[in-house]
Amino acid sequence: MKISAIIVAAGAGIRVGANIAKQFLALGGRPVLAWSLKTFDSSNMIHELVVVAPPSDDCRTIKITEKWVNRVRVKVVPGGTTRQESVKAGLDAVDPGLEWIAVHDAARPLVTLAQIEAVCSLARKVGSAILAVPVWDTVKVVDEKGLIIKGMDRRRLYMAQTPQVCRKEDLRSAYRLAEDKGIRATDEAGLLEITGVSVGVAESSPSNFKITTQEDLNMAEALITSIKTV
Repeated sequence: MKISAIIVAAGAGIRVGANIAKQFLALGGRPVLAWSLKTFDSSNMIHELVVVAPPSDDCRTIKITEKWVNRVRVKVVPGGTTRQESVKAGLDAVDPGLEWIAVHDAARPLVTLAQIEAVCSLARKVGSAILAVPVWDTVKVVDEKGLIIKGMDRRRLYMAQTPQVCRKEDLRSAYRLAEDKGIRATDEAGLLEITGVSVGVAESSPSNFKITTQEDLNMAEALITSIKTV
C-alpha cells in the first residue's frame, strides 16, 4: 500500500488569536505543522507528502518541511479559500503512480503512527476509512430557540477526525460529482458518501483533536509536556 499524504495547512487559523497562522505557532519546541509531518514521515506506508500551504506562506512552509521531513519526497502547493478547494489542490499535485490518498489536518499535531497505520490498513480492507472517536456525552437536538427537540442514541455516533484515507480515483470522482452538483462537504468522508463509497471507522483517541483556539494550543502543550515527563 503506497500512500500520498495530503497535509492541509492552508487555513488562516484566526480563532487562535495569534499574528501568524496556527500551523506555524510553536508547540513543544517545534511548529505545529512539524508534528504531523514528522509522524507521517516515519510511516513506511507513506511515500509522498503534499503540503497545502497558505499562498503567502509557502516559503515558511518549505523551510519547515526541509527541517522535519527526512525520508519521503515533499511537495508544497498553494491552497484555496476553503478546505475543500485546498484538498483538491493537493489532490491535483499527487504523484500519478500512487493509488491511495490520506488527507490530514495540520492542526491535528498529536496524531500517532499507530493511528495512521490503523486507518490506512482499514481503508485497504473496506475501500476507505477515517479516524473517529465515540461520542460519550448525551447528545440533544435543539431548535432555533435553543430548546431541546429530542435526544440521540450516542451508541452510533462518532466524531470524525483525520487522517481520512481512500483510493485517489474515488476521491477524484467525488470531487467531480460535488462540483457538478455544487456540494460542499466538511471532510472527505462527506464527499465519498455521496458517491456510495463505503467508509470505515478506525477508533481513535481524543488527543487527536484539532487546534482551533488558544485553549486547544495550551491543551496540546500540556499533553506534550506530560508525555516528555513520563
